[in-house]
Amino acid sequence: MAQWQDALGTEVEVILGGSLISGLFILEGADCIDVDVRFLTENPMSESLRSRIEQVTGLAFRKVIPVGDWPHGESQGVMIEGKLNHPELVLPLDVEGCLRNRAYVGWARFYRLVLTENELAEVRRRKLELRSDKKAYKAFKSETRSEVERRAIAGGLVK
Repeated sequence: MAQWQDALGTEVEVILGGSLISGLFILEGADCIDVDVRFLTENPMSESLRSRIEQVTGLAFRKVIPVGDWPHGESQGVMIEGKLNHPELVLPLDVEGCLRNRAYVGWARFYRLVLTENELAEVRRRKLELRSDKKAYKAFKSETRSEVERRAIAGGLVK
């Protein structure tokens, strides 16, 4: 990510998101490591920027999706993804990137602040249990994120 940031300059802020930040990644039986990356910029719909990010990262355009903005509202995010090999890792990285505007909060960073160790362990257990059912897995992740979001807001952690 540091190399990507250096190559992309100040127009884009490259940040890690998702389960690696929350500590809720699971490797049991995995054939790759899931990595979420956010590319924050003033203009996420810029085709020239997307092209530059694709060239720098090796990721490829997948689709445009609606994304929630903080504190409310919605904008378009550009999904880019791909499998990348890293010489120091046995498993490949399955990278899902999203070009987003700077209203992105990154709720994953609040998981360890608002959930107890027992709750975090339960989330990991449920994710492993639901891994083979994509619809249930996504629903559980969404419910968990909503609860983390609610607690982070109620606790004054988001400004």
